[in-house]
Amino acid sequence: MKSSILLYVEDEKGDVFFMRHAFENLGAPATLQIATTGPQAIAYLAGTDMFSDRTIYPLPTVILLDINLPGCSGFDVLKWLREQPEYMHLPVIMFSSSIRPEDLQKARVLGATDYIEKPASGLDFSLVAEQLWRNWMNENPAPSSPARSTNNSGS
Repeated sequence: MKSSILLYVEDEKGDVFFMRHAFENLGAPATLQIATTGPQAIAYLAGTDMFSDRTIYPLPTVILLDINLPGCSGFDVLKWLREQPEYMHLPVIMFSSSIRPEDLQKARVLGATDYIEKPASGLDFSLVAEQLWRNWMNENPAPSSPARSTNNSGS
């Protein structure tokens, strides 16, 4: 099985550490690429600036996108993504500590594939990694039964 690529757009170093650790413990053939600002995420996806070499910065299988980012918000990145024809169907999972209904609604309207609440404990990032792998990164995804997810599709 080939390696899946997760572009994790997150400016909190602790969250990046816990997500890396969670994927390492999962043992799934996945590569984590990190962008720490909204503009950096857009440059990565556009293949510009330092991200022009796709052997080093391959296109992601799925994007895990925080809302609150330096430069521009995760919502701005999501809006840009959905305006690019080549990324219309790329899974984008919003990943935020916000459970405000207006944030969930905005994510849905802008075209987020799913919305996952950030766990309160770094240890629980393993549950998120398992969910991402099972639902979005595995070549044969299993049906979802996430405990911490608010799936916005079909409501």
